[in-house]
Amino acid sequence: MRRLLLFVGLGLVAGAVLHQSLHAQIPDSLKKRRDTTLVIPVPAHADSLLRDSLAKRDSMKASAARDTVKRDTIKAPFTHAESPNDVAIGARLHWDRAALFASGALTLADLLDRVPGLTMLHAGWIGSPAVGAYMGDVRRVRVFFDGLELAGLDPRGQSVLDLTQVNLWAAEDVVVEQAAEEVRVYIRTWRVQNTTPNTRTDVATGDQQTNLYRGFFGKRWDDGAGLQFGAQQYGTTPPSRFGSSSDQTGLIGRVGWARGDLSIDAFGTRITRHRGSVLGIDPTTFGDSIPGVGSSRTDAYLRVGYRDPDVSRLWAQVMAVGSKYDYVGIRTVPTTGLTTAAESALAVTPLDTSRYLTQYIASVGSVRGPLRLSATGRLFAAGGHYIATPSLRASYASGPLGISAFFEGKNVDSISHSDATAQFTPLSFVSFMGGIGRASDTRIAGNHFSTSSIRGEAGLRLHDLWFTGGVLRRDSVLLSPPHVFDTTFTPRIDGSATGLTAGIRGRVWGPFHTDLSAIRWNDSSGYYRPRWQTRSELSLQTNLLQRFPNGAFGLKASIVHEYRSGVRFPRGATDVVTTPGYRIYSTLVEIRILDATITWQFRNFLGEQYMQVPYFLMPRQTNIYGVRWQFFD
Repeated sequence: MRRLLLFVGLGLVAGAVLHQSLHAQIPDSLKKRRDTTLVIPVPAHADSLLRDSLAKRDSMKASAARDTVKRDTIKAPFTHAESPNDVAIGARLHWDRAALFASGALTLADLLDRVPGLTMLHAGWIGSPAVGAYMGDVRRVRVFFDGLELAGLDPRGQSVLDLTQVNLWAAEDVVVEQAAEEVRVYIRTWRVQNTTPNTRTDVATGDQQTNLYRGFFGKRWDDGAGLQFGAQQYGTTPPSRFGSSSDQTGLIGRVGWARGDLSIDAFGTRITRHRGSVLGIDPTTFGDSIPGVGSSRTDAYLRVGYRDPDVSRLWAQVMAVGSKYDYVGIRTVPTTGLTTAAESALAVTPLDTSRYLTQYIASVGSVRGPLRLSATGRLFAAGGHYIATPSLRASYASGPLGISAFFEGKNVDSISHSDATAQFTPLSFVSFMGGIGRASDTRIAGNHFSTSSIRGEAGLRLHDLWFTGGVLRRDSVLLSPPHVFDTTFTPRIDGSATGLTAGIRGRVWGPFHTDLSAIRWNDSSGYYRPRWQTRSELSLQTNLLQRFPNGAFGLKASIVHEYRSGVRFPRGATDVVTTPGYRIYSTLVEIRILDATITWQFRNFLGEQYMQVPYFLMPRQTNIYGVRWQFFD
């Protein structure tokens, strides 16, 4: 074996030596012939052709990249309705979209709890009806949704709007105008301007088996077209002694086109509810209830707008609006009252049929520096009756002076009214505000029942904190009852009333803010208003910019105290039912991380047993928590 290996090794060495020798003996001519390369002539313009080919290839690659990832662009916005230039000391009652959700308000009734002189009446948790009484009058809270007035179409409510039947979550901004004679709420709906799709989802859960879901989608295209839609659904089940489960679904949708000064859009909002029975505790009849209801309400409009009502020297828009209410429930006989033919057509309708209301609206206005003027004409049509309602608005705000005036002819509720408010701030830390209002009520046949109202306030600022005191005064008035709670509540004439107001609002120190309001009426015999009512909120608001300079973090934490004394409800011919007074405490925490917000509110955490409407208990210790998440993709 060793000899075999030695032989093989010697053979390999010999082969290597012979190979090297033979390679060295190859003639040079053969080497050169083997190394010769075939050369092909190249045209002089070949370099330019190559460069053009490479440029085209690079251009195609760049075009493909642009097609894959398009840059986001902002398009001309869809037009929106006019918003009032409200006059107030310290801070306006105004919420943009972010502040609206951060307020913790689940319904419009929750949001309006912050208006001094306005008494909110809830019959339970968010599935139960709710209305607001301004200085005791439930008809003096009006809601304008993208410029159309949301009339109370529910026959059981007798033309009084249920404030839980408004898609507040669809708002882009909300302004509450507190005039001397009424409260007007202006809601302008969410709009998108980006060509990159905007998506958002909200999820919340809590006590009373509450589950709430929201979703939004919006997109604009390069040619100015746009598409938006959103939905909210919630369900809740109270303890069986307080009623049965309820659920509600809200939908919104918009399609439109806007370019330059012109905008055309069609928008629709719909609420479908299945409210279970709301059971009360009546010591005389051993139980009272608000009957269950299945209903839907749809409001849709087509709008053509020219320029922006907030900034344009000349703007105009026209709208055609259709509203429909479908009701399926128990027929109840409404209380007989003195009404006009127009109001009867809108308010006294069989409960098992549909109701329709059409509005045609034309508005024109001008914004010239501090001066804003507008005129609006509305034509209501329902039940074969037509009501034309003109209105004028003017405001001026410059330096120390601010003025706002509003006039409106007889509306669908048979009431015409006008009001004016002025504010004078001679020094940066002193401000005065005053307003007057007048209403003419034609609900009494053959008689015009006119009333006047006065609102005044003075404020003193210490650092960033405003201390205010004022007065609200109202003449005798015919008060309509909140029939949605009890059909035995009756209209009554309430005497003149005067209320003293006080408030503290602004920044206390650093990130701490407060908003406190209180009112005391001169009598305890008025209807639908407590003699004493206060609401105070202390909040911490910070973005911790020293730690998160890119604004990726936000924190809001607040505690709210609410107190009111007893409220009187006229019932039958002479009877009066009074709810006892109460005080409750609630908390709200909001933590934002980038585009996601975690929220938690704990209402009535001390477990106070109380009611705002006779015999209908409000929930105890109610938690609701969830997350809101917005993103662009």
